[in-house]
Amino acid sequence: MSDKIKTSWQSNAKEWIKVIDNNQIGSRQFTSKAIVDFLGELSFQKLIDVGCGEGWLTRQITHFDREAVGVDGIEILLQNARSKGNESFYKITYEEISEGEIIPDGPYDIAVFNFCLYQERGLSELFRGISKSLSMNGSIVVQTIHPYYLFQEGLEYKSQLISDSWKGLPGNFIDGHTWYARTFEDWFTVIQESGMKIKTLKEILNDQQLPVSLILHIAI
Repeated sequence: MSDKIKTSWQSNAKEWIKVIDNNQIGSRQFTSKAIVDFLGELSFQKLIDVGCGEGWLTRQITHFDREAVGVDGIEILLQNARSKGNESFYKITYEEISEGEIIPDGPYDIAVFNFCLYQERGLSELFRGISKSLSMNGSIVVQTIHPYYLFQEGLEYKSQLISDSWKGLPGNFIDGHTWYARTFEDWFTVIQESGMKIKTLKEILNDQQLPVSLILHIAI
């Protein structure tokens, strides 16, 4: 993850916590429920929430009477996460995971990345890196912006950098960072380059029956 992305999150961490705590992002009524329901249907005992932010999903998983641990690279978010529950949260960056650092308290059955993959390059290395903290039959779950977003924004249907990740969100965000919007083909390529395979693909729709997110379940 680039220094620009890290700096942007450090600058906006407190505002992000406020927005999440006040449930101000309308699409989360669909996407948050979707990822919780999807994970709830899987068979696992221990999960690692990668890019956990303020830790809402980590806490939610423990309500299933299953163990969940969160990791993130932004200390302000981790401090907030630790203040809200008894779950363990560790400061570990994507770079450290990609380089082979093992997440404490493992091995894990599932690694989940919920709307936290912004970079154009390095995803295959990140997936291979996190797999080292998973059990032999472990898997990866990703929820990300649906490629339909490109049509909604009137953009050409190709993978491309989007200028400001905070644009369109409620809250007083500053110092925006780019994020990389991927087509279906691009996601398949990333996963193939990781040496992995898609187990399940689920498209999440809003109340207008339009796609808002994509959930990928990946076999390592």
